[in-house]
Order: sequence, then C-alpha cells, then structure tokens
Amino acid sequence: MRCAAARACLAAIVSASLAACSRSPVDQAARAAALTPPSNAPIAALDLTYDTPAVVGTVANAAANGLPAGKTVDLVWGTVTGGWVVEDYYHFRGKKYTETTRALGQFPVDASGRMRARLVVPEDYGGVHEVIARIDGRPVAQSAINVTQTFAMTPASGPVGTPIELKATGLGWRTMESTWVVNWDNQELGFVSAAGTRGSAVARFRATGSAGDHIVKLYTGWQGLGYLNYEQSPVASLPRPQFTFRTTAGAVGDTAYVEPYQPQPMPQIETAKSGTRLTLTPTQGAVGTHAVLKGEGFAPGAPLRLVWETAVGSRVTDAGFAPQQNEMEDVTPGADGRIERTLTIPDDLGGLHVVALRRGGDVVARAHFAIETSLVGVSPRSGPAGTPVTIHLKGVGWTEYDNIYVATYDNAYMGYACGFNSHGDVVINFTAAGDPGPHVIDLYPGIYQGPPTEPQQLYRLPQLTYADDHPGNRIPAIRVMFEVTPPARRSPTSTRD
Repeated sequence: MRCAAARACLAAIVSASLAACSRSPVDQAARAAALTPPSNAPIAALDLTYDTPAVVGTVANAAANGLPAGKTVDLVWGTVTGGWVVEDYYHFRGKKYTETTRALGQFPVDASGRMRARLVVPEDYGGVHEVIARIDGRPVAQSAINVTQTFAMTPASGPVGTPIELKATGLGWRTMESTWVVNWDNQELGFVSAAGTRGSAVARFRATGSAGDHIVKLYTGWQGLGYLNYEQSPVASLPRPQFTFRTTAGAVGDTAYVEPYQPQPMPQIETAKSGTRLTLTPTQGAVGTHAVLKGEGFAPGAPLRLVWETAVGSRVTDAGFAPQQNEMEDVTPGADGRIERTLTIPDDLGGLHVVALRRGGDVVARAHFAIETSLVGVSPRSGPAGTPVTIHLKGVGWTEYDNIYVATYDNAYMGYACGFNSHGDVVINFTAAGDPGPHVIDLYPGIYQGPPTEPQQLYRLPQLTYADDHPGNRIPAIRVMFEVTPPARRSPTSTRD
C-alpha cells in the first residue's frame, strides 16, 4: 500500500494522534518556533509518497511545486529529544521531551519552481513526524509521516534457559505508543520501552516451559499492563505482533549468574584548588572488591581521615533516609605528598559511593566507586515441587530506579525485592513449583517509584529493555535455574498376619 500525503492526509494523521499528544510529557513552551510558520506566510503542500506502513528505513519521495526557482530547500524532520529524567542522582522524575528538528538534506528548486527529494525515515521514535521544507530558514511546505513500530525475535527455538532477544524499533514517546507488554503463554513477563534510546531497544528474556511451542505475544500497555481488547481501542492500528518459540529438550549450562555489568556513569575526577588528586582503581565492582587508592598533592606527613559515604534509612518510614559518612582508617601521605593503599569495598548498598579524605571537618579530596549487585548464592539448586528456595544478593541499590529487582518464575511475574532497608543485602525466599525439569527464575531491574503526579502501575514491573533503556545506572539481570525433581517415592510397607 502506498500513501500520497497532501493536506488532507496530513490532517487525518495529526487528528488521529491528538489523543496521545494531549497527555504527552513534552515541554510545550520549548516547541521550536520554526515548526509553526507565521500566519501570513503562504505554505505549500509537501507531497510524500511511500509504502505503508512507514517504518524506520522506509524510503519516501517528496515533491513540492510553486517554490522560488533556483533556491535550495532544507528538508527537516520534526522530532523530540529527551527521555528518562533523574535528578540529584537518586530522584527519578519520569519522562520529559522537548520538540526539535533534525536535518534530512538539501535539495535544489528547478527553474519551474519544482523540488524533488528522496528521504529515508531515520531511526527515531514512532508516531507522527512533521516533514518541513525550508528556504532561507522559513517554512515553505510541509506534511507528515506516521512511523509504525516493528518487532523481531531471535532465536526461534532452543532449550530451557536459551537467551531470547526481541528487537523493537519505532517505539513512540507519546503516551499510547511508548510501552509494550510481553506475554509468554498468556502470562505477563514484563514491559518493553525505548524512552531514552530514540525508539529502539532490545528486550531480553529466556526460554522456559515444556518441550514444544510457546506463544510470545506483545500488547500495547502504557502502564505496563496488556490491553487485551486492543481492536476496540483508540489506537487499534498499532501493531501487536505474535511469535512462536519452540522449547527443545534439555537446558543451557549456566544455572546461576549475574549478567555482565556495563560501565557505570562516574563523576569527573576532581582536582582541588590545592592541587590534590585522588583516584580509585577499579571504579566499580562487587562488595569485597580490592581497589587501589592513589593520591597526590597532599601535605607530607599530615594525617588524613579516610571516609566512606553512603545512605541509610528507607522510603517507607517517617524517619526517611539521609547521607552518612563512615570512617574507615587514618592515612598519612609520604614525604612526596603521595598516598597509595588497597581498600576492601565494604558490604553496602549498590550504586555510587564517595571515598573522601578529610582533614578535620574539611574534605580535601574525593573519588568514587560504584558497587555492583552480586549473587551470593542459591540454595538449594534442585528438589521436588514444594522445596523452599533462597536467593541471596548483595549490593542491591537504594535510588528510586535501582532499589528493586523484580522476579519472574517461568516467565510469569512473581514479585519484587527491595535493598535499601537492609543495606543492599537481600534474601529472597520462595517455593519451587511445577513439573519435574528445569525452571527459570529471572531477576530484572525495575523502578521503585515514579513521580507522585504519575500513575504508578508501570513501575515495580520487570523492564525487559533494562540493558538499553533503564533510567540512571545500567544494571543487569540476574539469571537462576532450579531443577524440580520427581517426588520421592515412598517405600512400600508390609504387614504380617
């Protein structure tokens, strides 16, 4: 199907998106003035011809007539910039976007006033995008393209525990186009978003279940819950794809592990006015990591106090939480003003911590270290249905966006666990269930809470696109497998006459 977009087509597209636009988190005051031409300026129709539905990578032909001969047209793409908002490191503020444009290219106007151009839909958020022709900075023609979402799942088969990737492109920034929900065999697994990655992200989960076909269905669900009668919804035209995964016999080898950590964002190394400098190597790792602390520029022989900064408290009591400095040891620079020693990272909350050197009450230098969540153990690893199972973690975070892990059992939501009140030490207890064979337990990053002005249903659910689109720190998933064994056979009993 092809679409020749003129004024009527543009009006239809824009009208269809008004409901979503009306509740979109965009700073309307920052809307680029160039998107709206002056009321007295004539503006032509920009005719766009392309195959529908338009997706990322679609080729479109643009044409406009009645333009000043010999001029050059700047073709621009209306879009937004923004995503998840985190303030003061630990406050999660939801999403915010500002409208902007990006260049698509320059094209000449011929002697008859005609402009012809070829453009490619860029990798960007889905939904309606204005396409504007400008001459000397002034809009002279415009239309729009409605970009549709695409999804692709790989692989299509494998044993229990096989990593599965579901790639999404064109996820929107507007309310009804921003979030999809993955169901595995009609059970909710988690949500898919690309709020801070321009509409593209990869959802990651694992195969489970008995040998045979399993249905992976995607629904729209802007609050993280699948909208089942989507055919009757205001956005019925959005895709809700379905895939089939064939689980084969056996299971993958790893039974319990934390996925590799991405490099954590770090403040820049500070050099004080006095010329002191402090570094810590490595800058991230699990509780118990041995890190080398080096410093220079200190007063020779002048004792300093080494302190570790953290946060204590919780979000659910009247006392709340506050920063706290824990003294570690005394440090005395050598005759050259340098220090070097090995520190053992304390058992504490996950996320960013400050390591500081104090003289009296004054901080003279500081460095930073990010504690990674680690898997202490899973006990037991097997047993019959009904067996109590314990998962022990350390280094769970404390911010509003990394305070929890959300658990699934055989790709069905089980619950969440918090780490703040217990200083990052988390013990999860549950009971093994299901038929004999391997069962998948996965712990996904979630978001403890959003802004009080927003509904909270989306949060405390597994975010399957955690590796690409989690706000703040990029924390990994934790993967566990439990083998349900056949029930113990009772010994036969005999009686004597």
